[in-house]
Amino acid sequence: MRRLPLLGAVLLLVSAVPAASSAPTREQAQAVGAPRLYGLRVSSGPRFAGDRSLLATVSPNGDGLRDRAVVRFRLGRAATVALHVVACSKHPKTIAIRKAHFGPGRHHFEWAPRPFTLPQTYLLRTTVIARNGARRVYGRLHHRLARVQPAPVVRVMGVDAGFTERSYSPGAVARLRIATDVPTFTLQLFQAGPETQPSTGYSMEGVPVTQPLAVDWSAHRDATGWLSVHVGDWPNGIYFARLTAPDGRRYDAPLIVRPHPYGLHRIAVVVHTNTWEAYNHQDVNGDGWGDTWYASDDIANVDLSRPYIRGGAPPKWRVYFLPFLHWLYKTGTQVDFLSDDDLASFAQASSLARLYDLIVFPTHEEYVSSHVYDLIAGYRSLGGNLMFLSSTNLLWRVNRRGDRITRIAEWRQLGRPESRVVGVQYRGNDEGGHRGAYVLTPFGRSSWAFDGVDVNAFSLWRWLGVEFDTTTRQSPPGIRVLARVDPHLRDRGVRGEMTYYERGRAKVFAACTLDFPAALVYPQFRRLLANLWIRLATP
Repeated sequence: MRRLPLLGAVLLLVSAVPAASSAPTREQAQAVGAPRLYGLRVSSGPRFAGDRSLLATVSPNGDGLRDRAVVRFRLGRAATVALHVVACSKHPKTIAIRKAHFGPGRHHFEWAPRPFTLPQTYLLRTTVIARNGARRVYGRLHHRLARVQPAPVVRVMGVDAGFTERSYSPGAVARLRIATDVPTFTLQLFQAGPETQPSTGYSMEGVPVTQPLAVDWSAHRDATGWLSVHVGDWPNGIYFARLTAPDGRRYDAPLIVRPHPYGLHRIAVVVHTNTWEAYNHQDVNGDGWGDTWYASDDIANVDLSRPYIRGGAPPKWRVYFLPFLHWLYKTGTQVDFLSDDDLASFAQASSLARLYDLIVFPTHEEYVSSHVYDLIAGYRSLGGNLMFLSSTNLLWRVNRRGDRITRIAEWRQLGRPESRVVGVQYRGNDEGGHRGAYVLTPFGRSSWAFDGVDVNAFSLWRWLGVEFDTTTRQSPPGIRVLARVDPHLRDRGVRGEMTYYERGRAKVFAACTLDFPAALVYPQFRRLLANLWIRLATP
């Protein structure tokens, strides 16, 4: 579940981080007799707001301002010094190395990233090696040890931007936070979904809803600034602001325009904005690690106000969300789009049940508060229909305080297993190491869900997987398995199970695999979704 970039630089490219010990006692033993680095620091010219002795911002666009980072240090005696540029996460990757032998005195290394290097922070892990092989390491590859002999960090800045709220009402004034040192850029807003051009990389595509506006940013080249953006009387949907620099670099900042009023359409689609931010490895505090538990298990908090890393598109946007969004627009299906914040704004499940016949979760709604869990369960109990088109839903309880969510515990550990509501629950994750196809059960073959579906072609798509859900003893009585995915994890007893159940007037479908939405590029999966939609959209 990671994007792991490879950067071009003036350094030697390699494919993996050199071996490092997770046990500090071993590193301490290795450091006996190794020289120290004195006065270790990094700089890039004029400081950007927030830079400090071990954090420097670079913007590699060739304009002569912050194009390279310089790491300076002093040696008391001769040694070999190796500098590794590392993209830190649970699986750190070294993307470049430089190594040299120095005598006593002051020295430096330079790192000049190439233009269009993906914006994020990088740890400049530095190792000092004595003639006898003893070594001292600055920069641990374990977040909980990051403050032990810290290393320099370089923030590669592009044209970074993010709205301070995740959704706005039509006619509202939105606040756009921007960090860039380009003197000018062009601002334009788009609606995502109706476009016909394909999306690539880390960007979004859409239909323009405003004209391009030239913005003079010369007064904000050394610090973050803000712009006020007027939200038009636009239809409910997903939009984004695109900021384009003179050299062609661009950044997309998404927002949701709320339905006005709620219940304009009888089907709600919940955009999993909490999960997007959990996947977001944006490093605000500048320690070289993304501020999310996906970077390290000891990080418990996620800031929901952070701009998305790299090109600005939400994580996994193009693969996991966009095919579903395109299906909605191509079929003319009318829905209300809600952010997680919009869903949480409902005080009672009865309000949801009065407004909506069906609530769709197109991707994994993994992180929910007690209030939201109660809303979804209560909505189902009142006869509301639910459609989960991905795996790993309602897995974690989170607490919300201000702009931060804190991961507390899995709901099943709190006595409220998600399978009671979803029908299935998370069972296994091999990070895409094994994939498989849906194999229909006898019940599935005769089910209305597969009416008109070419089941032979359906089983040819063998890339379902990454994370898998299965039924449990707590699954609702009468639940039926429509199909299974066998990802060759049978040694762990894991076989993803597509399910459907009815409870009272409520009807609930679960797809059981993380990447079901990605399969909607194929006609047989679109027909399955259409069948489900007809059935579940009916009260």
